[in-house]
Amino acid sequence: MHRIISLAAIGLAMTVPQTASAAPGQKICTRHSTIVLESGEKAEVNGAGSSGVELLISGPAGQWIFTDYNGLSAPGAGDVQVASTKTQTIFRRGHAPQIYAIYSKSSRLIEGKQLTAFISGLYLDRRPLAKPRIKGTDADKNVWDRVLLGQTASCDLRWVPGQGLVK
Repeated sequence: MHRIISLAAIGLAMTVPQTASAAPGQKICTRHSTIVLESGEKAEVNGAGSSGVELLISGPAGQWIFTDYNGLSAPGAGDVQVASTKTQTIFRRGHAPQIYAIYSKSSRLIEGKQLTAFISGLYLDRRPLAKPRIKGTDADKNVWDRVLLGQTASCDLRWVPGQGLVK
């Protein structure tokens, strides 16, 4: 007997190969957030599921992963707050300094959970990227400053489930 497993039940399991090259300042919207690309960067859907999407961003300065995900309720033990803005708080993960969790300061919940996004120099399975842009240093600010958590208006490209990145 064969078991059928829903991709939605797996989370970020379905790969949708879509790539979008960017002009400076191009905005890519996901389900709940926006990222602003630098000149020469391109965005590629690396995985997607019912809880969010993972984009691989590649450019002259290196590669990084952006994950739009709502569900991490609070910083974990060992996580260190590295920045706070008017709208979001950024934590470097204690178990892997190349991963940052970005929490919304908005009291608005998405599907009953706090809106969270991640940026990383590692794949989901914690393998390092070929040329990681995020290294767990203060220079990573150049990436997290371009994540607009909870904003999804005025996009150049938008992630649409089952279609990838579309205009």
